[in-house]
Amino acid sequence: MTLTPHARALVVARALLFLLGLLEGAVVPLFANPRMALSAHLTAVQSGMALMIAGALWPAAHLGPRVATIARLATIAGMYALWIGLTLSAATGASAALPIAGAGHHASDLAETIVSALVPGASGLMTLGWLLFVAGLIRQKQG
Repeated sequence: MTLTPHARALVVARALLFLLGLLEGAVVPLFANPRMALSAHLTAVQSGMALMIAGALWPAAHLGPRVATIARLATIAGMYALWIGLTLSAATGASAALPIAGAGHHASDLAETIVSALVPGASGLMTLGWLLFVAGLIRQKQG
């Protein structure tokens, strides 16, 4: 399979996220909140796999160069930011933004603020990136 440079960049970025998730899975019990660490681990592994597939399918998405760049960067930045936010929550015990997995844990105001900004911001970026990618898959090729 031959990938375009952009599709290859997606696959490599996601493969690295997948690898980081696997490594995190080995140390889940060491976190202040192991349940949140498990969430971070699963997020990285599942998202890394899904987005490696998206990278392989990227050439089938009919997106203009600017929209393709936005979609690519939004998915990469969103996934990494979400994983970082969940991992920071697991390491510090921050729970305000994630009350179910964070139940019974507390962190400093700074950690809570950072996690509370990262998680919804990352979710918005990921949603934007996936929305553009799916729209490109649905869109008919022009010309």
